[in-house]
Amino acid sequence: MPKQRLVYLFIFFFFYACSQKQEQKSIAQNKQQPSSIEKPCIDSSNSTFLDIVVDSFLVKEKEVGRRDNIQKIFKTLKLDKQQYQQFIEETKEYIDLNSIKPKHKYFTITKETDSSSELHYLAFKVSEFEYIIANCTDTTLVQYNQVETNINQKKKKKNKKYKPIYYHPLHITLYEKAIDTTEIYFAAVIQKSIAKTLKENKLDNKIIDHINKAFGGKFNVNKLRKGDTLQFMYNQLSINGRFLENGQLKAICCKTKNKKFYAIDYFIKDDSSYQYTDEKGNYYKTSFLKSPLQKGGNIVSRFNLKRFHPILQVEKAHLGTDFAAPTGTPIVATSSGVVIACEFKQNNGNYVKIRHDKTYETQYLHMSRFARGIRNGVRVQQGQVIGYVGSTGLATGPHVCYRFWKHGAQVDPLKEKLNVLKRVSKEIINDYLIYFIEKKSLLDRIPLI
Repeated sequence: MPKQRLVYLFIFFFFYACSQKQEQKSIAQNKQQPSSIEKPCIDSSNSTFLDIVVDSFLVKEKEVGRRDNIQKIFKTLKLDKQQYQQFIEETKEYIDLNSIKPKHKYFTITKETDSSSELHYLAFKVSEFEYIIANCTDTTLVQYNQVETNINQKKKKKNKKYKPIYYHPLHITLYEKAIDTTEIYFAAVIQKSIAKTLKENKLDNKIIDHINKAFGGKFNVNKLRKGDTLQFMYNQLSINGRFLENGQLKAICCKTKNKKFYAIDYFIKDDSSYQYTDEKGNYYKTSFLKSPLQKGGNIVSRFNLKRFHPILQVEKAHLGTDFAAPTGTPIVATSSGVVIACEFKQNNGNYVKIRHDKTYETQYLHMSRFARGIRNGVRVQQGQVIGYVGSTGLATGPHVCYRFWKHGAQVDPLKEKLNVLKRVSKEIINDYLIYFIEKKSLLDRIPLI
C-alpha cells in the first residue's frame, strides 16, 4: 500500500508540474504579442468624423509604430513619392512629420469592398483640437507617355500610341475643432503654501508659472505665506464638454502684508497685443526679454569684434550672442514686432528677423525649423515661439545666434538699456482705467475659501 500511494503521488505531482509549465508558457506568449496599434473609431451609420460624412467608410485610429517613419507609413498606404513630398511641404507650417515619434495618432478613412480597400482620406493629429486632413481621391492628368507599339520594317514608319499618366494630388486642409471657453473664478487664503493651496483645490501648479510671467518678475507669487490671499480669473478650454486645458489668465490679485498687487490682461491697440498691466496702466513686461530661449540655455559666445572663428579658423567679428541649448528648444521673440525675414541662407541656416519699431530689429539664426504660422509680414508678440533650436547653416552644434540692431547697426544687446517699462498711451488710458475698475470689482467679489 505505501508503494502504491507513492506512485499515485508521483503521478499527481508530475501532471501538476506539466500543467504549471504550460500555463507559464501561455502567459509568456501573451506578453510577447504586440498590442494592436489600430482600431476602428466610427461604427455608427450616418455619422461624421472631422466634418467628413463617413456612413459608408471605415475609419481607423492608428499609432506610429516604434520603427515607423512618415515614408514607411505612406508606402504602406500605397501613396507615392510625389504625394509624400507634397504632404511634407504643405504641412510643415503646422507639424514636422519627419520627426514624428511612436504613438503619434493618425487616422485612415477607407472605402471597403469585397476585393479591395481604397484610401479616401488621411488625417494626422496636430493637437487636441487640430488635424491635418488629406483628400487622396482626386485625379489629375499629368502628361501622355509615348509608347512604341508597332514597327513597319518596309516603310520604316512607327505607329505610336500614348498612354495617359495620372497623378493623385493630395488636397490638404487644416481642421480645427470648436473650443468652448468658460470663465473660471478662484480666491483662497493661503494656508501652508501656494502650491498646496492649488493642489487642494484641484488646480494645476503650472498656474504659478503663468502668474509669475504675468507679473514679469516684479512680484513672485511663491513668496505668498500663510494668511495671504490669491484671487484670479482665467479661461478654461474644453471640447464637447471635455476639459482641454487652462487658458489665459484674465485678472490677478495677490494680497500680502496688507498690500495688493494687481495684474490685468488688457488689449493694447498700439501694439495689437494683450499685455499685463498694473492699476496705473504700466506694463509688467519690459521692452525686451534677456534671452531668446523659452527656457534653459547658456551663453557660449558673446558679441565680439575680434573673435577667432571656430570653423573658418580666421579672426572674424562675431556680431551676435550665442545661446546653446538642445535641438528643438523653443525660440521666442524677445519683443513684439513684425517678421521681415523668414528663410534659409547658407551661413545663417533657417533664420527669422523681426522689426520691432523704427529703432530696433532682432535676428535668430540656425533654427532647426520655424514655428507654425511664422512667415514674412506676420506680427508676433513678446514671448511667442517663432522657431526651434538647431544647427543649420554655419554652426558647430545646436544653438541660436541672437543678433540685435539699433538704428541699422548691430550692437551688443547685453550692454543696451532695454529693461524700460512702457505705459498705456494717453489716448486709451481712460478706457483702460474703466476696464481695470471693472476687473478689480469682479476679483474683490469672489468669495475666499
